[in-house]
Amino acid sequence: MTAITQIEMVTGAVRYAPGEEVPNVAKKLFALRNQCTECNVCEIACALAHSPDGTVNPQLARLRIDHAPEKPSKINPLGIGFIAEICHHCGNPPPCAEVCPTDAFYYDPETRAAVIEQDNCIQCMECVPGCPFDVVFVAPSGELLKCDLCGGEPVCVKACSTRPEMLNEGKQYNRLPVLFFEDQPEFNRISKQIIEKRDEIGLMQAMLERGEISSSA
Repeated sequence: MTAITQIEMVTGAVRYAPGEEVPNVAKKLFALRNQCTECNVCEIACALAHSPDGTVNPQLARLRIDHAPEKPSKINPLGIGFIAEICHHCGNPPPCAEVCPTDAFYYDPETRAAVIEQDNCIQCMECVPGCPFDVVFVAPSGELLKCDLCGGEPVCVKACSTRPEMLNEGKQYNRLPVLFFEDQPEFNRISKQIIEKRDEIGLMQAMLERGEISSSA
């Protein structure tokens, strides 16, 4: 084990007896296809939030941005194929927890997310192939990293650079945010929205319209 382990952003810890029914996660992380710009801000925000010493290293993030040109279904007409690899928070107990030989998983009482207890993890790596979506990551130190939903306030969602409040007013973008923290029905509704097409007006024009500068004419 490493001397300084990555912290878990949880509201507490709940453990269930074998055979006891575990409530499933209600609100999960979702990502819109073909909207990611691979800015990697979500990775940096995640790594920083979970770092006990302020280290900013995307290899310590619990989600990854992958460019997958070999997956045609995930590439948009412009040839962009950046996708967010995020935990699906499978029905509890999830496959990653079921294969753990040391029972090194507990549940956040607020989100019901399965969380790795680093002190009990022996880094056997069984949970890595046990995840059907390949989203249990291995840190450079060998530590196993899994999304904990940040206790119900995922920092990756807040940091997503395509959120409307993150965009420059003079640089309009024809897209929705990439990451969402919602329940399945609400995300289904969002994903079916027709993205409003807006013209790029340019920073200078935006400043003129706001009266921040005046035209030389």
